[in-house]
This record gives sequence, structure tokens and C-alpha cells, in this order.
Amino acid sequence: MLESRDLKPYRDVIEGAYKSLAQPDFSFVKKVFNARPYDPLIKRLRDYSVVEELIEAEDDVCFSFLLKGQSSLWRLDLSVVGPFGLFIRLKAKVASSDFIHAGRGDVTGFEAKVLGLLHGAGIKLLTTEELSMQIPMTLYNTARNNVRLYQALFSDREGQPWEA
Repeated sequence: MLESRDLKPYRDVIEGAYKSLAQPDFSFVKKVFNARPYDPLIKRLRDYSVVEELIEAEDDVCFSFLLKGQSSLWRLDLSVVGPFGLFIRLKAKVASSDFIHAGRGDVTGFEAKVLGLLHGAGIKLLTTEELSMQIPMTLYNTARNNVRLYQALFSDREGQPWEA
């Protein structure tokens, strides 16, 4: 189990973006979406895969993409809050074991290439353990006692995507 001291580097980035955990300022979100900071990375990913951008939902604070391989699909979420990402093997029911990150030993050649590109772009892929860390933040759609790193960095939807 990760402890609160493990949350500090994330908390610093989150507070830097939102200005306050109690009364977050979401004005940065539109600015980052308009600036499209990940476009150079996505252009490089298109050299190895078909990349389709998903339209952001109102409660998302990330860019979302589908990566299509010959017989597989992946989802890549890149946070507008800071240099964090989710790289997920898509299946009918996504489990925590489908989240790909540095240090996993079972990655395919394509996944290793994507991991290398993300690492080179300074993106840290988060584990489900990290995403589950509780953060004392006020959001619109998630009860304060249920806010996890996932909600602060990617989407203000109650629950975790691997628990759906």
C-alpha cells in the first residue's frame, strides 16, 4: 500500500495546476487542451500505429487516444494536469493487469516501443496502485472521500476504470 509521502510528488503537480485542492481552479484545462502539448508525441506514435483521438468528455482532464495494432487495441490517456499517462490493453472488461507501465515484464514489442516513446517524452505511466491513492480534493462528480489520483489527473468520474 502506498503511503501519503508517496503522494507528495503528485500532490505538488496537482496543486500547481488546480491552485487549490479545496477549491480547484479548472481554468488551466481549456488552455492546455488548446495548446495541444502532446501533438509531437502523437505524431511519432502514428509512425507505429493507427492513432484515433477520442473526444474529451466534460469531466475529463486528459487527452484520450485509441492505438490500433494488427489484432489489438490500446487506450492512451495523457493528463492535462501534468506529465502522466495511462496505457491500457483494451478488452471487454478492463482489469488492473491491463494497465501497462515501466517495469512490466510481459510487454509486446509494440508496447515496448510505445513505452520508450512515452518515457522519452517525459511521461510517467501510472500503476493502478498509484491511481488508487486517496487525495483530499473537492471535485464536482466524485465525493470528497472517494477522490483518488485517477480523478485528479484523468477524469472526475466516480470509481476506478478497472472496477467498472
